[in-house]
Amino acid sequence: MSKRQKRLQKLRQNPKDVSFDELRQVLQTEGFLLDHVTGSHHIFRAQIGGEVLTVVIPFARPVKPIYVKRALQEIEKLRQVMQEVEEQEDDGDDEG
Repeated sequence: MSKRQKRLQKLRQNPKDVSFDELRQVLQTEGFLLDHVTGSHHIFRAQIGGEVLTVVIPFARPVKPIYVKRALQEIEKLRQVMQEVEEQEDDGDDEG
């Protein structure tokens, strides 16, 4: 299991007591970029296949579990969209 998978698994198993830096690092390694900061709210975005996914995380120590769970949901959505795009590209390669 890679470091990336271990970090993600840690968040899934215990969404409590997650530091902002841990969550930020997971989001960025999964393909989200810090778009901008408004006050204490950090807005992360990922764009793939014409779809834009957004995660808003207020800076807190520790990050509230609801925000960790929402971030994990968006990571899963991003992975699904990436898989769909790859499958479409593979289908396109076979035709050409």
